[in-house]
Amino acid sequence: MICWGELNSCAIFIDQVTSDRCDCLRDKCIRDYAPEKRIMVRRYHLNHVIDHAHGQLETQLMELDSILSIRTIPHDIQYDAQNKQAMDRMAQRLIELGFDVELVDVGAKEEGTPAHYMIFADYFSTPAKNVMLIYGHIDVLPVPESDPWLYPPFSLTQKNEKLYGRGLTNSKGPLMCWIQAIDAWMTQTNDLPVNIKFIIDGNSNVSLQLLRDVFEQRKQFFQPVDLLVSTTNLWIAENVPMLTTCHSGYVKFELEVQSEPPPKEAKDKCPPPQCECGLQRDPMSDLCLLLNTLTDTKQGILVKGLHRHLLPVTQQDWDIFCQVELGIQEYKRRTGATTLPHEQSHPEFLKHRWCMPSLTLHSVKCPPKVSTQSFRIPKQVSALFSVKLVPNQSYRYVKFAVKDHLDQHYKRLKCKNPTYLRVLDQLAPSKQPRNATFNVAAIRAYKSTYNVTAAIPDTVNVCMPIINELRRNCMKHTQVVGLPFCSMHMLPHQANESCTIEEYQRNIELFATYLYEIAHVPAECKCTDIPDFCYTKGKATETDFIRTLEPRDNNTHVLYEIGEMEIDRTANVDSVLPNVKQILLGKDNSAQSLV
Repeated sequence: MICWGELNSCAIFIDQVTSDRCDCLRDKCIRDYAPEKRIMVRRYHLNHVIDHAHGQLETQLMELDSILSIRTIPHDIQYDAQNKQAMDRMAQRLIELGFDVELVDVGAKEEGTPAHYMIFADYFSTPAKNVMLIYGHIDVLPVPESDPWLYPPFSLTQKNEKLYGRGLTNSKGPLMCWIQAIDAWMTQTNDLPVNIKFIIDGNSNVSLQLLRDVFEQRKQFFQPVDLLVSTTNLWIAENVPMLTTCHSGYVKFELEVQSEPPPKEAKDKCPPPQCECGLQRDPMSDLCLLLNTLTDTKQGILVKGLHRHLLPVTQQDWDIFCQVELGIQEYKRRTGATTLPHEQSHPEFLKHRWCMPSLTLHSVKCPPKVSTQSFRIPKQVSALFSVKLVPNQSYRYVKFAVKDHLDQHYKRLKCKNPTYLRVLDQLAPSKQPRNATFNVAAIRAYKSTYNVTAAIPDTVNVCMPIINELRRNCMKHTQVVGLPFCSMHMLPHQANESCTIEEYQRNIELFATYLYEIAHVPAECKCTDIPDFCYTKGKATETDFIRTLEPRDNNTHVLYEIGEMEIDRTANVDSVLPNVKQILLGKDNSAQSLV
């Protein structure tokens, strides 16, 4: 093989067995190329892809039906075989598309515990393309007999140009749209415009601590990710999709109260802690008193200073709130609530739901029962609660504010039992500007597909624990985008989950277009974070052998694959040529003389 080097002047032979490049290339990487040279797809490629996708409707719906018909219910061991069947089918489909797939059993290894499978899939074309991670899940809830389904939930039903089926809009449907958009790109170009990774979860409600161990073992999988994508139901109006680019953080606390027995020599002199009425105050009483100081149904969070450092709601966000079709009464019906804080104003209600921090009590724990006495008056109790953080809150300040608040009320309430506050976990919130590159790419994709302008709020953030866990493992500059897939009136796992056939096809087109728009964002060098990433070998075959940067046609006459013997047999050329490269890589008449 001949290497021409970066200056087209190296012209030395390289042994392909031991090396595929010479030393003259090691001081160059992707950032040394002009941004326009890092873009490999053209508009006509996308047109062919969309035309192909629209012509495969019957096949697409059959494939969708095959996955909807599998009852992927994760919390019942009797569905383990069907869960495994669905994950095997998804893994096989990705393998057919050229992905490297790992199917992992991350469930607890205990008898009688349902299995939990997860797919890690990777298609790496070239380091000159951006890396995109798509998260999705295929688990669904069982269908109670009381649910008013008009059609069988575990099959795809077509009626009056609409599609019905469990998981159609929330879990399985979006994943199948991504796979079918990728299939269209592979069919038309034999490659993908971006490097794509998939994480497909078989149980989206599992403990994050269990997943954290799995992710920790696969750090290299997350390292090169530029963009993390999920789907939402945030078409807030008929012609207004709302992208989510801000994600909440959190601080998870444990508050523990113990009742320590007094020393033996001081038993008679040191009475147990008592309240003002003279009765003994046990640890549970102190814990309840302290927890009651954290929040109130009318006033909300009572911790002073917890609303500091918040980003003010912008005028653009108020305008977005006014466009949201979800009403307060509809939200009450969904949650079963009779009253809601800030329900006097629709925009004010949405502001406190989407833009403000919150405090949530998760559980209260007592030690296992040892005796009747220990059960009635536990010696140690604890509570888990968390604070949701929004941009630009600092978890360091929140930890200080909560500790200071509990200290003051511990003294005011005259608590005597030893009390401990621990921080179990924490993550800072993330915020990306509206004009971030992948946000602009999403806006262009919605404009091209639906002819609408997607709304990108400044302060609206979403709380998705699994997305927080994924971005924790990615690079610091990784962008996170939530793409609206369906209307916000369509709740996950609700009865008669549906969308129109046109909406399903439009989503396939949207995802295919978004891949094209991402491909037009020039990839950046990652060698600082991942050594020699620019020299990673990918799957691309129609591109330059060094860094696979510049596409070439199938009938190209580039001779880097020609060995020394073939070049020796090249016919003599009498005319004077400027250099040897033009002899070997030049015009068709000289190329046709090759033996």
